[in-house]
Amino acid sequence: MTDKLRYHKTAERPDSKLWLLDDDGTLINFATGYTFTFKIGRRGTAAVLTKTSGILGTAGAGAEPDGDPNVTIVYSAGEFAAVAPSPSYRWQLTATTGGLDRVFEGGFELVEVIL
Repeated sequence: MTDKLRYHKTAERPDSKLWLLDDDGTLINFATGYTFTFKIGRRGTAAVLTKTSGILGTAGAGAEPDGDPNVTIVYSAGEFAAVAPSPSYRWQLTATTGGLDRVFEGGFELVEVIL
């Protein structure tokens, strides 16, 4: 599973590609029945960015970085514009199905570009 995502403040692409595993180490099939919420922030505080659209779940295949991810998060232009740069954010993805949540987490770093 991807532990740390790193983005430059004005360059929101590429998409985040995640290989999320079940307890037994196999890829989780997110192709049907799941809704997703993706948040960036610090534990115990309000999120600095919350996304509920642009998140695609699939069956996935193979392993990172050469396989097919089972979750892809697509960012739109300017989505990070109001987010202050920080090397210490966390990302959390909540996948919900049947009223049950699965929560995945890793590091997220947003840095300034060189002017």
